[in-house]
Amino acid sequence: MNVLKSTLCAAMLAGCIAGQARAQDCGGTCTTQFEVYLDVVASCSFTGSTDVAFGSVPVIVGQQLDAYGSLTVSCNVPVAYRIGLDAGLHGSGVNDRRMASAGGEFIAYQLYSGATGTTPCTATAGAPWGDASGGCVYGDSYAGTPQDIQIHGRLTIANPRAGTYSDTVTATITY
Repeated sequence: MNVLKSTLCAAMLAGCIAGQARAQDCGGTCTTQFEVYLDVVASCSFTGSTDVAFGSVPVIVGQQLDAYGSLTVSCNVPVAYRIGLDAGLHGSGVNDRRMASAGGEFIAYQLYSGATGTTPCTATAGAPWGDASGGCVYGDSYAGTPQDIQIHGRLTIANPRAGTYSDTVTATITY
């Protein structure tokens, strides 16, 4: 055991002496180098939104209704981003969005980007605004000022019962 301790102490002493021997003798002037760096991290968020409100309307079977809302996006640096919209609470997918009444009735609707519903949210003009599971995903790049992105809602009235219908859609931004 003493031999092991002696060997270990000798190795540590040799390491210390070697470290001192490597110290630079500058002769009065020494130099070294160091790095200066910064990691700039992009951050985007929704800073506002307006609902897509179809309003209060009398039922005319076959009538098409349009309504508009918006999302406002701000980022801390110029960066490309994408916005997806989920199916909402009552739909089975982005191609089957539905508003529900308290009585369990449904009215189908769809969401698009742009004022006319034909503005492409990717290369597919007129495709429903969706997410990674389907539809198209809105893409743009942030240029320094908050951006308002229009949401176009459209539905065709079938034969619903009177009542208040609503849905909640979740928007997700990735950058």
